[in-house]
Amino acid sequence: MDPPGTPSPYNDTWDDSSIYDLDVAEVPSGHRLVLALYALIFLLGVLGNGAVVWVTALELRRTVNGVWFLNLALADLLCCLALPFLALPLAQDHHWPLGRVACKVLPSLTVLAMFASVLLLTVISADRCALVTRPVWCHNHRTPALARGACAAAWAVAALLTAPSFAFRTTREDPFSAKATCVLDYAAVGPHQRGTELATAVGRFLGGFVVPLAVISGCYGRLLARLRARGLARSQRATRTVLVVIVSFFVCWLPYHAVGLALAASAPGSAAFRAAQDADPVVAGLAYVNSCVNPGIYLA
Repeated sequence: MDPPGTPSPYNDTWDDSSIYDLDVAEVPSGHRLVLALYALIFLLGVLGNGAVVWVTALELRRTVNGVWFLNLALADLLCCLALPFLALPLAQDHHWPLGRVACKVLPSLTVLAMFASVLLLTVISADRCALVTRPVWCHNHRTPALARGACAAAWAVAALLTAPSFAFRTTREDPFSAKATCVLDYAAVGPHQRGTELATAVGRFLGGFVVPLAVISGCYGRLLARLRARGLARSQRATRTVLVVIVSFFVCWLPYHAVGLALAASAPGSAAFRAAQDADPVVAGLAYVNSCVNPGIYLA
């Protein structure tokens, strides 16, 4: 999944898809609603994550929590800052006006930031669990240097998940108009095109959703069990926070990956493919919401 914008994105979103329906048209009302959502996410996300970056960079960069939240806020801020560019195709009937290099770089940077955010949330949940369940180990080994190494690993895995977007994204010119679309084109792999696209979608689903959700749920479940054994009042507040973390992650990211899998598995032009195409900008916006609300959840 990339960022949204092209005729058909696989939630990279700006994805490959169809060159069907390239005629000039007004912005559909559904796209207007999505653009309004993007504008709101941009405003709140840039302000919230920008404030976190400012505070952590100046005051907390030498603490473990400062390292976590600085990296998380940078990833989320990058997602939000890219939204105006990703909104261009929605506002211009899928036309991509920024050229081939920007088509390859901008969606890929956004996907990198989105997956980095997910993986950093996973690392933060493991750290919080260790603080409660392994306090002695944390006292001896939990250092800013270790946190920076974990963050570097999260960014590296995010880069691996993003590699297909960078490798296969390109512009496609419509021979009957001046319109260019920014798409994922797997033609380079020849007869393995469908298999490559599906393998990419499944890999992202597992690495960007299933494994992180399992780790986050497991870590916070263990943390809650330990807190309940120590004090009911504290555990009730922690339970509410944990529920918000898990539910927001699940609600924001499951539709994004479900649509990505549907786009990869469905035949182009089929009813299922077109339905997934129509839903893609909406579910991509929902995934961006997670970047917008993270500062409120983790720093509340």
